[in-house]
Amino acid sequence: MMAPAHLQRARRRSGLTLVELAIAIALIALLATLATPHYADLLARHRLRAAAEALAGDLSEARFGAAQRARTRHVAFHAGPAWCWSIASSSDCDCQVPQSCRIKATTARDHPGVELVVYQGARFEPDGQGSGSAELRSTRGHRLRIEVGPTGRARLCAPGGNDTRYAGC
Repeated sequence: MMAPAHLQRARRRSGLTLVELAIAIALIALLATLATPHYADLLARHRLRAAAEALAGDLSEARFGAAQRARTRHVAFHAGPAWCWSIASSSDCDCQVPQSCRIKATTARDHPGVELVVYQGARFEPDGQGSGSAELRSTRGHRLRIEVGPTGRARLCAPGGNDTRYAGC
């Protein structure tokens, strides 16, 4: 027994035509093109936040180490394309050269797309007091600053208030 003619026509047209498929692919390409700059900006902010939070963590670690060992701890910085920071037991310990005074080091390779632009070496006393600051910048121009207060606590802030996650500074 044969199916009615309208059911036969419906079975033949159940797929997409080549024109419909081309239009769908063009719309997807257009949406991807519009989303790419936003995604690149989002990725740059994420990398910057990760680096700033890592530095804040290292500053807290240096503060804790100073109190635990009852010895002053230093965080040394080096700017430029091969920037770095390190926790050290002496103030003249270079973060670029492995030395016995270096406890921990972080380099530009650990945080691609982020640059250390401004810094003041950090120092932590056994009684918890501290000082120091650093500023990081993403490839898209976003900035975050990490400041060590008199009590030795690290605080992240956004110069110009350009990051909604952190207070302005």
